Amino acid sequence: MIGLIDIGGGMRGVYTSGIYDYLLDNDVKIDYCIGVSSGSGNLINFVAKQRGRNRKFYTDYAFDKEYMGALAVLKSGDLVNLDYIYSEITNSTGKDPLDYETFMANECKYTCVSTNAKTAEPCYFTKEDFKKDDYTPLKAACALPAACRPVKFREKKYFDGGVSDPIPIKKAFAEGCDKVIVCITQPRDFRKTKIHWLANVLLANHPSVLKNILVMHHMYNNGIEELLELERQGKVLVVDPEFCYGIDTIKRDKDGMQKLYELGYRDGKKIEDFVNQARAELNK
Repeated sequence: MIGLIDIGGGMRGVYTSGIYDYLLDNDVKIDYCIGVSSGSGNLINFVAKQRGRNRKFYTDYAFDKEYMGALAVLKSGDLVNLDYIYSEITNSTGKDPLDYETFMANECKYTCVSTNAKTAEPCYFTKEDFKKDDYTPLKAACALPAACRPVKFREKKYFDGGVSDPIPIKKAFAEGCDKVIVCITQPRDFRKTKIHWLANVLLANHPSVLKNILVMHHMYNNGIEELLELERQGKVLVVDPEFCYGIDTIKRDKDGMQKLYELGYRDGKKIEDFVNQARAELNK
């Protein structure tokens, strides 16, 4: 089984939106997808086979005042309005509905990672947790601490999956994957530094989550080193952008996003080649 992990990265996710358009254009089949943070949103569109839908979220919808910023705070209480993104836009009555039927019918397995707001343990939501026009698990997977309040789902509250399992490679192999592609949205030599002190104030009511956030840079950096070793062993392909063109987690720039999208589209060929080789090996 061939798996694909998207670890997200906010606005840099436009890079992987280009990758998925290439994979859809060239009918590249993946057996298992697992997404973290915005990566879970990108992958749900890939599994739903909606070419171009991801790109619009970055180059069009992200510039809506309701999406992120002051108006989002006024309407939702959060810096990023997840209800606007995953309800108003995404529901069947929205301006750009998710193709729920295709998503569910696709044989490709789908998982999104979230974090229990009380225990800071990872939670893995699958297709069985979704209902048409109720994409709460996706909101839970994208509720970035400090930018969003935790999302309630089935009597528990959740934050972004990056807090507990930022690079879920162990989960992918545990689910039965033989080979795994990991899409990251920073160059592979990038390493994170300690989170800003403000997290101590903003997350005082969530001590377990705060504890994780204070060591998130170690979790990410160690995870990247593990990926690179697995890549050397031939078990993993790491796909990363050579440049980010000035785009970061929240920066929105249409020219930079277009360049990053085009880079992702070109890098999709690396995945196609890896998948073809992996299938040949697995079918021996």
